[in-house]
Amino acid sequence: MPRIQLKRGLKANLPTSGMLAGEAHFTTDRGSLHIATDATTKLPIVPAIDDLGSMGAVDGSADLLILHDASATGQKEKKITFDAFKTALNIPAGSADEKAAVVAGGTSGYLWGTDGTDGVVRMNASMSWTKDAGNGFVTLAVGVVDCGTF
Repeated sequence: MPRIQLKRGLKANLPTSGMLAGEAHFTTDRGSLHIATDATTKLPIVPAIDDLGSMGAVDGSADLLILHDASATGQKEKKITFDAFKTALNIPAGSADEKAAVVAGGTSGYLWGTDGTDGVVRMNASMSWTKDAGNGFVTLAVGVVDCGTF
C-alpha cells in the first residue's frame, strides 16, 4: 500500500527557503505541522485546544497564550506572553487581582487598594473593611449611617 511520508525534524531546523507550495513539515520536538505556501513562506497548522495537555503553573515572562486576532489578515492566530496579556488587561505583573474603574472610561485601580485609603473605593473614618484570608470577599463594616437632616 502506498504511503505519504512528511519531512520532519526539529523546529529550529525548519526551512526558510527552497520550499514547494503545499509541502508539509512536521516538527518532532514540538509536534507542530507547517505547510509551505511558496518558496520562502510557511504557515503553522494550529492544534485543537482540547487535544493539548494542561500546565501546573505559569511563568508569566516565558509562557505564551494563543489568541485569534480578528483584525489581522492572513494568519490570525498570534502569540502573547502571559505577562503582556495581563498588562493589556491592566493587571500588574506581580498580581492576580483585577483592576476596575468606577465609571466607564475612568482610570482603573484596585477596589481594595493597599491599605483602604488608596483604592478606587476609599473608606471614611466611620467605616472599615477586611478581606478574608483567601481573598474571596471583603466585609464592609459601617459604624454610623447618617442620612442627614431634612
